[in-house]
Amino acid sequence: MSDAELSGGSMIWRLDSAVRFRRLLDEAVLIHQEKAEALVLNDTAVSFIELCDGRRTVDEIIAAIVESFEVSAEQLAEDLMPFIKELSREGIIKPV
Repeated sequence: MSDAELSGGSMIWRLDSAVRFRRLLDEAVLIHQEKAEALVLNDTAVSFIELCDGRRTVDEIIAAIVESFEVSAEQLAEDLMPFIKELSREGIIKPV
């Protein structure tokens, strides 16, 4: 799959079954159990992960996040795409 396809607005993603998402006080972390790796997330990343449920497209997730943050959909998409690509490369999210 190309980078454009991986981060396309019509893509639907879900967390890999080996990944756990936890909120700890004011922070959130993704834990990849098979790799024994943890990733601390910012607020936007937390929102994406919480909405990455295997049912919503990236465009639908962006629309939902825009309602909570003072950012345009275009800017949010530009900011999220590298994050989505990284999550996919690391096996944290999988296409549905």
